[in-house]
Amino acid sequence: MTEQLRELAHHGYPSSGAEPWHDDLGGEPFGPGGDTSLSDAARPVTMYGFPSAAVRPTESQAARAQTRAELATQMQAIVPGRSEPGLEGGVSSQVGALPVLTPGQIEADKAGVTPRPQGAVATRPVTQISRRGTAQTMAVERPETSAVPHEPAPATTQVPRGVYPSTRTRVARSSKDKLKSMIRGDAAPTAPMRVVDRLTATPFHNLRRFGDSNDRQARRTLNFALRLAETMFHYGADALDVENAIIAVCATYGVENLEVDITNQSVTINYVAEITETGKLTAAGHNKDGTGQVTKSRTSQDVLDDPNTYSHTVMRVVRSWTDNYAGLANSHQLVTRIIEGTMPLKEAERELSEINAQPKPYPKWAVWLATVFAAATITTAIGGGAAGALVASVSSVLVQIVSSKLGAWRIPEFFALAANALIVTLAAMGISSLGVDLSPPKVIAGGIIMLLPTTRMVSTMQDAINGFPVTAMGRLMSTSFAFLGIIAGIALGIALAGYLGVPPIDVSQSSFTPPDALTNTVFMLISTVLVAVTMQAKPRHLFPAVVAALAGLLVFHIGGDYGLGARLDTALGATTTGCVAALLAARSRIPQTILAIPAMTYLLPGLSIFRGMYAITVEAETTGQGFTGLINAMASIVMMASGVVLGHYLMRPFVERMKIFSLRRNRRR
Repeated sequence: MTEQLRELAHHGYPSSGAEPWHDDLGGEPFGPGGDTSLSDAARPVTMYGFPSAAVRPTESQAARAQTRAELATQMQAIVPGRSEPGLEGGVSSQVGALPVLTPGQIEADKAGVTPRPQGAVATRPVTQISRRGTAQTMAVERPETSAVPHEPAPATTQVPRGVYPSTRTRVARSSKDKLKSMIRGDAAPTAPMRVVDRLTATPFHNLRRFGDSNDRQARRTLNFALRLAETMFHYGADALDVENAIIAVCATYGVENLEVDITNQSVTINYVAEITETGKLTAAGHNKDGTGQVTKSRTSQDVLDDPNTYSHTVMRVVRSWTDNYAGLANSHQLVTRIIEGTMPLKEAERELSEINAQPKPYPKWAVWLATVFAAATITTAIGGGAAGALVASVSSVLVQIVSSKLGAWRIPEFFALAANALIVTLAAMGISSLGVDLSPPKVIAGGIIMLLPTTRMVSTMQDAINGFPVTAMGRLMSTSFAFLGIIAGIALGIALAGYLGVPPIDVSQSSFTPPDALTNTVFMLISTVLVAVTMQAKPRHLFPAVVAALAGLLVFHIGGDYGLGARLDTALGATTTGCVAALLAARSRIPQTILAIPAMTYLLPGLSIFRGMYAITVEAETTGQGFTGLINAMASIVMMASGVVLGHYLMRPFVERMKIFSLRRNRRR
């Protein structure tokens, strides 16, 4: 130890500036990442060919040296002539365990005027003759520490690194250690992921914390997040958007240690109060010292094992759904304003209540008219003609009346959809048997497209792709029974038509042969607007939906001209529509679903469903072809959902760049 200190004195005192390159050897800062266990002298290290050199003493070492020097001064004052073995001039050699320089010596050393002492003299304390007496007093001069008293670093991980003096050098790792770190990684493979990390690459990842929460405020935050999730689920949001909204709102209001579980019709949130080192969020009860403040950090398992730990679980069951894209957009924008960190929880609760109390943008009669005209325009777009459009309009009116009555009687959805499909099938086949020039398959296809639960079908595939298998299976069962209800109604209508003597249908008429690309595009765009109205989208969101549909239609028709095939055409059209919808939705700060689902009306497989069902029901020799048609219809639905999800991920870099430009523009304003 003495040899190391002598070598330290030989090289000069690093804090005095004699050897400035020693400061570059500093490693991690004193504090959270520093090594506070050094008790005697810092470890020497060799880096990049430099000779072994000791780093400067720690703050605690300097403080101990000063204390020993003062103690020796007091002893010398009491016993002036006392001398013990190992003392030179009445001063113990242990007192001078650290090199001490006076300010004058430091200045002379910097200027290079006075040569440095060598050997044991370098470690001898500096003595001064007091003007008041003959007793020798020793002064420990540390320009870095004499003016500022030593204070330990606060025990918190929130202190930024690099503000405390360096106390440890970083030892150069060998090539073998570097290779191990690259292969093994820094974190344990089984370490749980923080729930807030789920917000990465979502519209809510740049949140600002409004403040920390105590136990009572955490319960209020959880209840608000649950009501918000119920609202979004009720209005047609998918599971990923609901989960992101819950996590973002809770994290903004200081509630992070939670778990979210979403199923087909329920949302469950579990929260465990997390004891942090800052003591801002504590568990119920007090610690061992009885002060109620956190005295040491605890692991997550310690928090869970503590019987005084506060936990809270809330759950809400969503038993109904409605098409209200205006409410979904408002709830999404509410979450966006919350994560900016300027909205109190009370104000957020008031705005959520206002969203739920707001009426839908369009009255019921407007939705009825939009449904009727949508059936007519879709039939015209797929080549049904004017007569087919008129028949589709009449059958749509009957469907609306029957649906209203069955809904008032609380009839399950399966039977309601079967009855509606039966009406559409009998109306098309019956009027065709009267000699009217129309194509029954295309009329039925137009009616089927209006009956399909498009939002649930796309959300089901989105949940499966985004990693919510339980939610996806629950929605798949609900969607499948709705789909089977439509098929059952078509099968029953075909059977009744045959029993009544209606001639069979030429299935070859059901091939997708639109009159021309221009007519198909124009009427499909009109259908997009009408379908968006039936889903209660806001008026200002109708034009973005039309733009997304137009982009997909152009790619769809170009692919058809080049003979890419029906499946590839569908995939390209769906991806294009999803990409454009993602960009426009990010600009309007609304979910992508609000624009993508109405814009994909042109891809709904109404003809494939009818062809498959007719082949299975009427023509027994073509049963295999019928199942093939139904499988193709399901494949089209999967491609639609995949296009929505893929478009979202493909446009992520552009959306981020758009947000950066928007922030810069707002700052300039």
